[in-house]
Amino acid sequence: MRNPKSVQHPVQHLTQQRLTQQRITRLFALVPFACGLVLLPRSAQAQTALFQETFTGSTLTNPGLYRIVGSDNTTTIDGVVKGPSVCLTGNPNPADPSLPGCAAGLEGLPPSGVDGPGTGALRLTSNRVGFIDQGRNFNTQGERGSIILNQAFPTSNGLRIEFDFFIYNGRSNVLPPGADGLSFFLIDGSVANPTPGAFGGSLGYAQETIAGGSSSDTPGVAGGYIGIGFDEFGNFSNGTQGRTGGIGQSPDSVALRGAGNGLGGYTYIEGQNLGTSIDDAATVNTNTLRSAVTPRRVRITLTPDSILTVEIDFTGTGTAYQTVVNQLDLKNVPGQPPVPASLKVGFAASTGFSTAIHELRNLAISDLTTPPPPPPPPPPSGQVVQRLRLVKRVTAIIRNGVRTEFNQFVNDPSTEDDTALGWNQLSTGAPIGLLNVNASDALRSGDDIEYTIYYLADGNQPIFNVNLCDQIPDGTTYVPSSSVLSQNNSAPTSAGSFLSPLQPLPSGNACTNQSNPNGSLIYGLNTLSSNPGANFGFTRFRSRVNLGQ
Repeated sequence: MRNPKSVQHPVQHLTQQRLTQQRITRLFALVPFACGLVLLPRSAQAQTALFQETFTGSTLTNPGLYRIVGSDNTTTIDGVVKGPSVCLTGNPNPADPSLPGCAAGLEGLPPSGVDGPGTGALRLTSNRVGFIDQGRNFNTQGERGSIILNQAFPTSNGLRIEFDFFIYNGRSNVLPPGADGLSFFLIDGSVANPTPGAFGGSLGYAQETIAGGSSSDTPGVAGGYIGIGFDEFGNFSNGTQGRTGGIGQSPDSVALRGAGNGLGGYTYIEGQNLGTSIDDAATVNTNTLRSAVTPRRVRITLTPDSILTVEIDFTGTGTAYQTVVNQLDLKNVPGQPPVPASLKVGFAASTGFSTAIHELRNLAISDLTTPPPPPPPPPPSGQVVQRLRLVKRVTAIIRNGVRTEFNQFVNDPSTEDDTALGWNQLSTGAPIGLLNVNASDALRSGDDIEYTIYYLADGNQPIFNVNLCDQIPDGTTYVPSSSVLSQNNSAPTSAGSFLSPLQPLPSGNACTNQSNPNGSLIYGLNTLSSNPGANFGFTRFRSRVNLGQ
């Protein structure tokens, strides 16, 4: 047995091999790489976070809080079940009762039909013509999908709601292509178990009535306070189908409808034609994968005294917002009540003879107790910055089945990587763990060391084809089946490919020692988003100390 002091060697390896910003170009071949250019995401510490859901994983972060209403057709086309309209694209289980995975064969998804970890979205409608009735009846043509967060948020400090949406692969037998649109709405928080309104041009918020009254009349959202339509077809602005007020069809618009309850209200307030496609126009009449679609990033601000602002960033980065509703004082809108003491939030989308895919990602709700920080500066001369921060720590020691966790944050003053603002998105609030195991915790043969590598992509562009290699430290042996991956606070799942000692490494690997003396773990992270809420995670594995030979 070696001298116990030498037992520190495998932990020293952690410091010597800690993956830092300076080594990223060797590990990942990321180019161009802007050394010294600091572009940090907006910090969640600058505002009071109330709620967050990315919708990018295989499960929900907040299950049980949602009320979901959508089309659900169990008939088949060419032997394939059509399935539900509302689905989680990263969930492989189409029978999941909390939020099912999507049916087979849908557009916009990879050949497997399931998005990889951290790359999924919440789908409200797919691009399926005749989903319900194959076009034989206009009133049942198309899809509809909605999700309402059945949690009330106090308005005493105002609210800020941010999310990404994707509208793409629009098709139509009339102009304009793509329909109908996506709505975001706020509901009086006192309404129990809210449901959506009418679909079609009402976008799941407003009412739909037929002249003379009919059992087919559909009320709007009960307790609706404000509805915001992101409207590619344009009928949310149209005073047809019993909607109150409007300016006629206005494609590619953001339009507001006010408070309503049942079949009354939801009056048109104002709208703005964007002069550009609210959907991704380059994908019209195509079968484009979402991975090639640029999201629209939305920021909605409501102050305690009813001042509403709506902004959209067409780059999806959160750094280039355009104001489309500028400090609208809802107190001055006829028929609009004061802002309720609390509000619930909801989304809806629909299609008809014209169709499109409507999806959501990265919902975040906060209050306004602290103003948001200014956006990060643009890269010089339009430079693309693809930056990946990596921090490796020892997070636990397991001895004789007893686990000792190191759950504090330890700053390494030699680098800025572990203090980057984006780490506050981690459920732990920071990359926790030790740089080195303390002398009082000296390792022994048979001990298991748990290593965690945290990653954060905080440049201004996604990083493609990311592969991470972590090589097993000297004096230790990999513990089989211990390797896991968590993306964007999802539950850790088994991941990584282990190549045993001296086994040839695959071409294009990211490993620094190609002789592979102790074994290597290779993780395929695929494309890493640069958008806050979808740009972080960790890998983790254990190795066993085997010193005494």
